[in-house]
Amino acid sequence: MRPLLPQILRLLFPGRKGPFVFEPQPVVWPTKLSSINLYIHLPFCRQLCPFCPYMKEAYDPAVSTAYQDALLKELDGYRQLWGDINIESVYFGGGTPSMTPEIIERTLSWIAGNFHLGREIGVEVNPLDARPDVISAFKNSGVSLISLGVQSFNDRFLDMLGRDYDSKLAKEACRRLLGAFATVDADLIFAIPTQSLQEVEADVATACELGVDQISTYPLLYFSYAPLRKQLHEARMTTPPWWVERQMLGAIVKKTQEAGYRRTSLWSFNKPETIRYTTVTRDAFVGIGASATSRIGDYFKLNTFSVAEYIKAVKEGSPLALSARLDAGDKMAYWFFWRAYDLAINTSTFRSIFGQDLPYRVRAFLSLLEFLGMTQRRRNTIHLTERGAYLFHLIEKEYTHAYLETMWNACLQEAWPQRVVI
Repeated sequence: MRPLLPQILRLLFPGRKGPFVFEPQPVVWPTKLSSINLYIHLPFCRQLCPFCPYMKEAYDPAVSTAYQDALLKELDGYRQLWGDINIESVYFGGGTPSMTPEIIERTLSWIAGNFHLGREIGVEVNPLDARPDVISAFKNSGVSLISLGVQSFNDRFLDMLGRDYDSKLAKEACRRLLGAFATVDADLIFAIPTQSLQEVEADVATACELGVDQISTYPLLYFSYAPLRKQLHEARMTTPPWWVERQMLGAIVKKTQEAGYRRTSLWSFNKPETIRYTTVTRDAFVGIGASATSRIGDYFKLNTFSVAEYIKAVKEGSPLALSARLDAGDKMAYWFFWRAYDLAINTSTFRSIFGQDLPYRVRAFLSLLEFLGMTQRRRNTIHLTERGAYLFHLIEKEYTHAYLETMWNACLQEAWPQRVVI
């Protein structure tokens, strides 16, 4: 069953009515760009957490060195294409990027020497890596934003999720990082099996008391290929029912608001005037590394998910595994989807990007949502209400399974898949 919102978007926007087909095909990039956002995937981990759906593998020093060289070679291909353009943002994800700070230091130094590097530079950090030497290395490299993978401040849930630290160390990591960077985000998971509403509130309250700049809270999502799903099935454990999950999300919104945070996206809450740590809501970006995706120009493309094949492919030419061409309606729908995730759709921005107003059917749909109490319009911006945000919470979960899980599963099973339809 395909997710509801993308089907609706295809009906509302002109262009494609059928599924997306990703195939091995050449990508024609724009020849002239003034700026771009980068995402760089560092897949290495000390241990492989059973809940994590992303492409990762156990750390090996020799492979890490070869991978580092491949990253710079892939980046150099874009330098040859676009020259010394502005790099507005760089985000390092994984995997566990913070366990290989030498890759981050070298990569940022190369980018600064070959492009015009901006100040928005983010790194995902494991609490075990929040040591003075790593913090100093990141600061000296220009890192300004940190996302700390806390997941929970409750030792019982850290053990269930397979994390390799305890709540005491997680709190110490928060304290060390705060003040050293422009934004420190605490990444939390809720709706964990056996987790109560009070335990969710306690996690959020701890993050607020520590004074982190941003709190990101995601519901636990089962991926068919991730070991946690099988482990919980064997233990006869399930996530809380939907009405309890809704209460949990409501409690998170209330707790953060009471502590002075404002909701900046579906699952993120920021202190006023802080820079938001975000990688997924960019309208255009280039992904570097194994499994990295890019959305720019007329294409959405993915690199091979195999580290070994990525290193080999970069040496021989291109790590591109799959791509899909986007029509004008696809681009509009993509922009609209992620603005809904941000809970604010600015019609003037849409007009400036696409050279037209929102299509009539979209405006009619938004009027219906406003009548149902899902949205509120303030001048040129349409805001999702709490009721509308919960609806999108359900849609985002469905999208994650029907789209991302389908794609990632296919690419993890085969380094060079021939076709993926979503």
